[in-house]
Amino acid sequence: MIYFVRHGESEANERGVFAGQKENSPLNEKGREQARVTAKQIMSEGIKIDKVISSPLKRAPETAEIITKELGLDISKIVIDERVTEYDMGSLTGTPIHKISSKELISAQNAEDTEAFRNRVYLAIKEFSKSPENVLLVSHAGVGRILETIKTDGDTKLFYDLPAYPNASVNKIDWI
Repeated sequence: MIYFVRHGESEANERGVFAGQKENSPLNEKGREQARVTAKQIMSEGIKIDKVISSPLKRAPETAEIITKELGLDISKIVIDERVTEYDMGSLTGTPIHKISSKELISAQNAEDTEAFRNRVYLAIKEFSKSPENVLLVSHAGVGRILETIKTDGDTKLFYDLPAYPNASVNKIDWI
């Protein structure tokens, strides 16, 4: 089973800017507390985590480390996987967050191709789903959105129009 957790609130979230891949923002104190609460939720629901996989962007491994420690697991065994890195927002990175459509997002200069994004995330999730272990995947809002797009066989060019999972929320990926 795969459990997806979006990272806790980051400094970029707090500042209200698009982080994407290039704004390598760490967690703020609220995000750290969210990660601790998430670990308690995982324990209270009796979810056993065997393996932790994280995006390499600071906010994700920091969330993963806090959760892993709280669960009493070895943080040295956290696996960093580039395939679950956030969507590259190109020229929108670092700009103030404002309501935009998927069409505006994907047409930003140097934005990542949405099919390439879908494929890298899908291949990672497909691989993780073959594990007999329960996997905790710590990643980003865009990855959560593309997972929902994959789940519903939606148009990748519209992934950003889907709502983001809340920071540090636990989401079961049992459909792959």
